[in-house]
Amino acid sequence: MKRTLPLLCTCIFGMNFAYAQADLSQNTVTKSQEYNEAYLLFTQKNYQKALPLFDTLVNKYPQNEKINFYYARTAFELKNYEFAFTAYDRILISNPTNHRVRLELARTLFMMKSYKQAKKEFEAVLISPIPPAVRANVKKFIAAIEDKEKTYVLNKVAIFGFGWDDNVDNNIDDVSSNSPTPKHDTNFKAILVGNLIVPNKKDNTLTWETTAIGYMQEQSRYKDSNIQLASFTTGVARSNKKIKNLMSLTYDHIWYGGSQLLYIYGVSDKLQYKINKQNTLQFDMKFKKKKFSDVDDQIKNSHTAELALQYTKSFENKKDKIILTTSHITEKRDMEQDNLNANISKDTTKYKISFNKNFLKDYDFTIGYQTEIYHYKEKLSFAPELRKDHKKTFTSKLSYTLDKKQMIALEYINVNNKTNDENYLYKKQSVNLNYTILF
Repeated sequence: MKRTLPLLCTCIFGMNFAYAQADLSQNTVTKSQEYNEAYLLFTQKNYQKALPLFDTLVNKYPQNEKINFYYARTAFELKNYEFAFTAYDRILISNPTNHRVRLELARTLFMMKSYKQAKKEFEAVLISPIPPAVRANVKKFIAAIEDKEKTYVLNKVAIFGFGWDDNVDNNIDDVSSNSPTPKHDTNFKAILVGNLIVPNKKDNTLTWETTAIGYMQEQSRYKDSNIQLASFTTGVARSNKKIKNLMSLTYDHIWYGGSQLLYIYGVSDKLQYKINKQNTLQFDMKFKKKKFSDVDDQIKNSHTAELALQYTKSFENKKDKIILTTSHITEKRDMEQDNLNANISKDTTKYKISFNKNFLKDYDFTIGYQTEIYHYKEKLSFAPELRKDHKKTFTSKLSYTLDKKQMIALEYINVNNKTNDENYLYKKQSVNLNYTILF
């Protein structure tokens, strides 16, 4: 549904400008200084000054095709699409076989969001004798219109991978521990993601978005460390050129070692602000409730609040980027322990930086570092206990894009969790080879 429409417009104009001159040159063009001045301003892209001069010329010579054409082109560049439409229409009334003008009329209708009429004009251009490059770009416009006419868009992604891990007992934070003899193992991963977008026909700034995720990690030997996840998010999004706001309901269900570990449900609010083409800010706010079961014969329920701020800086090629993220999570958990009520509060502060560099066209190298600081406070009726963890994670990934829909990636992860409680002190490394396909 998302396409690079301004680029399509530029390609169409550039590729078919030459062949159109024959159509326009047959018109008698005013040789006045006023026209020459207006045309010079147009070629210099000084559209604000060119428009009133062409407006005067159109009033003097309303049937002159060349004057009407450049008046329309100037108005189009200034986003005065109705003026452009009127001028193109005047030309086609007297010269309906002017394919270049019909093409520009179709582009103007597209920008006016009159997609049905624009499609009709593009299809009329397709049956005319036009260069192959222009024909290809017209088909892209028609495809973009058909995307906009869809009642929904369904994006699907599948990821399959193999991995090696030197400490499989520490795959999930909530059940991590210091194993006397860390277990090495290989695993197979499969991830399926579906994203459904349903636009609002009456208000094109509104969409309903639903995402479903299925995740499976199967260990080769230690089946008690297998992980399965089912995740579901649905909500309403409002967006314009600068801002996108998504408010949604979330549900996650996690199984560990073949048994249900926990399920999480809550609400989230994501606000994304596009400062300009290269800089984006994102603010996330989440409120969730966790329900644990079958963990050391304890049942834990917790309430979590999370605030996160992310800044993304893209560079000229749009693939190179740096991402800075900071977040704070507050979790309050109740549990039963030895028939006594216990309350655990957990505050987490995270800082993350990642940098992606594209090279040799189809290769990307990503490097990242994250530090997480956990403060635990356990309150029993007779024995308060304090614990502090400092977890550092380093990641590096090399990706190769096979085509528009396929990619392979090799990833290395190093985790070091330091703490004042030796029961939770651990290190781990893992290597993963993943294949991603869009369908």
